[in-house]
Amino acid sequence: MKIIRYKRISSTNTRSKTLAEKGGEEWTVVVSEVQTKGRGQSGRTWDSPKGGLWFSVIIRPKIPVEQIPLLQFSFANALREAIERVSSLQPEVKWPNDLVVHSKKLAGILIETKISGSKIGYAIVGVGLNVNLSTKELPVGATSILMDTCRKIDLEETLGSVLSAFAKHYKRLWDPRSIMSEWWNHCFHRMKAVRINTGNRLIKGKCIGVNSDGTLNVETDNGIVPVTNGTLRLDT
Repeated sequence: MKIIRYKRISSTNTRSKTLAEKGGEEWTVVVSEVQTKGRGQSGRTWDSPKGGLWFSVIIRPKIPVEQIPLLQFSFANALREAIERVSSLQPEVKWPNDLVVHSKKLAGILIETKISGSKIGYAIVGVGLNVNLSTKELPVGATSILMDTCRKIDLEETLGSVLSAFAKHYKRLWDPRSIMSEWWNHCFHRMKAVRINTGNRLIKGKCIGVNSDGTLNVETDNGIVPVTNGTLRLDT
């Protein structure tokens, strides 16, 4: 595993994509103390000041293209497990790509892929984890390990723990049922009333399941609706 370190970079995902295009080896890791243009899901920005863990990993998974969504769920399971190990917190996963503690966002995962014919050329797994950040350094609705435990933890130890968990869970991609079961068992909005804004539609109902293709099943007044994307909130 090769780790490339930066003090400051625009985006670890962007740098990793450049390396991958040039033949960068699988499990090349790009980590930076600060990101100036960190990215989240759907092009959203991700605040990435010093004190957080901002990194991306190049992988070249040998799975069918239709199973790409499994990567999101598998690495979310791994990140949750690693956070529990280093902090004693018990984060929950939130569709489609977040980890939350007490309803506040602790971490996010951004996976970008390149398809070559019928195969996955490469995938970039980007992670943003709020570690030693104070309230004034966090956007509204976010939290950090420091905020929830009142103690700072070592960033290198945390990175090592996450990468170890990633490697372990990566070997389990052949077992979609186990991946999805673990994700669902730790889901923040499992069997709860939710509202999902897809950009052109508001879907309200009860979250009753998730599928290995990444869709979320929401039970509405008009039946079960499979949701492919959107911003989810609890309907309280």
